[in-house]
Amino acid sequence: MKKAIYLIVSISLIFFFDNKVQAQRVESSFDRPKLALVKGDNNNSCSFISADLLERAADIVQGLLSVTPEDNEQQVRYKMRFAPDQPSANNALQWTALAQRNYTKAVVYFGNNVVTRRTFTMAINYNQPNQKQCLWEVRQPSQRLEADPSVSQ
Repeated sequence: MKKAIYLIVSISLIFFFDNKVQAQRVESSFDRPKLALVKGDNNNSCSFISADLLERAADIVQGLLSVTPEDNEQQVRYKMRFAPDQPSANNALQWTALAQRNYTKAVVYFGNNVVTRRTFTMAINYNQPNQKQCLWEVRQPSQRLEADPSVSQ
């Protein structure tokens, strides 16, 4: 009889905690930062890559998504896992990469020693007549996901 009670209680606890964990996962997917397209190459859309693919495939974007607005420069350097190209020039850290004809640039901007903005630019066929380039910005869930007209390349 005791074994049956322990078994029932154990199964109940497993279901209770499993449902609680699943609910937390759903909530956290809405709470995490997202990439927002600021400037696309085609009618304000990006024809060659999506935010979903960038978030999953690009290590540097995953680093940008892990950075929070409360982070200082040292925390950003640790979270990005890559050495920046330029150390804190104009209150920003910058990472660039050129592979064949693909170009990427990530920038974290600071104000009052905390992160104020995170951007990511990707270009294909870089410096070629048929170059296509898109600019993305990391937005917190509380920020609106509309293009910022004041941002230029």
